[in-house]
Amino acid sequence: MPRPALPKRETFRHGNLPEALLEATLNRIETSGANAIKLRDLAYDTGVNHRAIYRHFPNKETLLADAAERCWREFIRRMRVATADKPQGEATLVAAGVAMFEYGRDNPNHFHFATGAYPSMGIRFPRLEAAIRDALQIFATGFAGTGLAPDLVVGHAAIYISALHGIVAQYLHRRLRIRPEHATAWITSTCTMLVKGLK
Repeated sequence: MPRPALPKRETFRHGNLPEALLEATLNRIETSGANAIKLRDLAYDTGVNHRAIYRHFPNKETLLADAAERCWREFIRRMRVATADKPQGEATLVAAGVAMFEYGRDNPNHFHFATGAYPSMGIRFPRLEAAIRDALQIFATGFAGTGLAPDLVVGHAAIYISALHGIVAQYLHRRLRIRPEHATAWITSTCTMLVKGLK
């Protein structure tokens, strides 16, 4: 079945095409996964010729790196909300871990995308790298609040976030079968166990 014609340019205007492209990218990732992303489909979604995308993003990889950064920033926002009223230390670490789980549960394809291959692009995309480091810093600050030696906090934070990534991924793949009504209590207990083991 042929695809409907794009809206005519004289009747369609973007106030912010980069933002519209990012939203379209994130929508397609959530519904179909990152491997399904094609620039022509994003052009169709936003009502522009695919060549217009290159005025803002030199290639698909750059657009996906910005989308991955957006996912990390939303994850950071959730962690900051979850930890806002918590004392630094174990309480912060557990709350941030639960927030990571809930972000993955609520946005499974975004979680797999942002924590999968695309973090390896961070070294070439400074904003993405900065977002990943900002997330890690929340955990590092939490470990510093436990009294851990300063030279150990970043390493322990990296181990903790890596363990959580694996746990959430296994949950999303349904290899860890937890009833939904028990999930929050389960991840809270799991985070508490991990933190106690790393302190």
